[in-house]
Amino acid sequence: MSADFKDAGSGVRAGDQQRHWVATALGIVLVLLAAAVIVMGVMVTMPSEGGVVNDLQTRLGLIAEEGAEEAAMSPWQVLVAAVIVAALFVLLARGMWALQNWARTGVILMLILLGIYFGLNVVFGAAAEIFGGEQVVGLGAILQIALKGLFRVAATGAIPIAIIYVLITLGPRFEETPGQRAFIDRGIRYILVATALSSIFIVFLIILFTAARSWEAIRDVGLDTMLLGTVWRPGSIIGTEDAQLGLVPMIIGSILSTFGAALIGVPLSIMTATLLAEVAPQLVREIVRPAVELLAGIPSVVYGLFGMVVLAPLIRRFEVPGNSGFGLLNASIILAVMIIPTVTNIAEDALRAVPKRYKEGSLALGATHWQTIWSVMLPAARSGLIAAVILGIGRALGETMALIMVIGNAIAIPKPLTDNPLTLFLVPARTLTGNIAVEINYAAGAHRSALFFTGVLLFLMILLVNSLARFLMKERSV
Repeated sequence: MSADFKDAGSGVRAGDQQRHWVATALGIVLVLLAAAVIVMGVMVTMPSEGGVVNDLQTRLGLIAEEGAEEAAMSPWQVLVAAVIVAALFVLLARGMWALQNWARTGVILMLILLGIYFGLNVVFGAAAEIFGGEQVVGLGAILQIALKGLFRVAATGAIPIAIIYVLITLGPRFEETPGQRAFIDRGIRYILVATALSSIFIVFLIILFTAARSWEAIRDVGLDTMLLGTVWRPGSIIGTEDAQLGLVPMIIGSILSTFGAALIGVPLSIMTATLLAEVAPQLVREIVRPAVELLAGIPSVVYGLFGMVVLAPLIRRFEVPGNSGFGLLNASIILAVMIIPTVTNIAEDALRAVPKRYKEGSLALGATHWQTIWSVMLPAARSGLIAAVILGIGRALGETMALIMVIGNAIAIPKPLTDNPLTLFLVPARTLTGNIAVEINYAAGAHRSALFFTGVLLFLMILLVNSLARFLMKERSV
């Protein structure tokens, strides 16, 4: 028994010695790196008299290139950076000497980042050799370049990978206090919170940017003129001073095209969702669901081409004076197809979220399957279906490229072509998004600022629609 204890004790001492030498070696390397960084920082502040100092300053961008007014960096900036990096190395060395787990994690992360940086350099260097020449590189040369890059990665990364492996293996031997564990947990939580808040920050920056750029039009033209004006005739286009920047035609065009899309697309989407959730067998679901999801992956320009080549000639067959085939009807059909994936997926989820006992109770009372769907399932999923419709409307409001190609882009308030009010949808129009895309390239002054205000208005409309959908979905979850 005593011999076993002696063997165990000797094994622990051997493990401690191994741990000590690994930590000591890494600590010495980190201290040497810190000293080298300090020496380099001191050297860059010395007068440039040629030789090593001059070459180092040139590589760091401290000496201005020919034709440049000033250098990329100041020597004192480099010195301050060197002091900070050296302090970090010393801190890691102290942590490794004390066998702290945070130091082990820091060294592993540092080696991983260096490996990623070196690997990217190798990849871009190989890509430059392959694609940068004046002649096409042969397959054999490409394989040779790739193998050479892999050999460089393997040769250079062998030691860092071995160090990372040893540190991971010796992880249980490093100490980690409860305070350090709590600090890491708090740090990760703060990082996750910052990541989540970054989207809000980006949206805020977009609002701030567009609002700042639209201030000129708000100041010079006026909100009432842009929101209530019925004529869009920018002075930067016709060369006159009395520019008219009324957005009412584009607002009405966006509302009508979205209304038509909802009128056509929402029933199709809800019926498709009902088929997938309640009626279709498994084989049909496996065919229909990928087909519906595929609609979301088709580029909008392809939808626009379909509207131009297929739908426009068909709509032109309606014998109505002034019917060109390009107008609100064409745009509504295209938008209806584009919103089907969004509305269908959310509506299907809403129907599947209805408790099974509702359906079972209705069937137990003698109702047919269709009566159960119509009288029980759809009413129970009402809030989710409304949220799906509103999200589809938001999708339709933000579409640009397809509408530019099929709506006709007429800057006028849509009016029926004949006494029949339905001919209103045969009239060309323009949407808010299309107005920005068509004119932003050559706009200037108040005209350009008014286009930015158009973006602000569109953003507020979509934000209102999305907020309403979020409210309805929250109501459903409660």
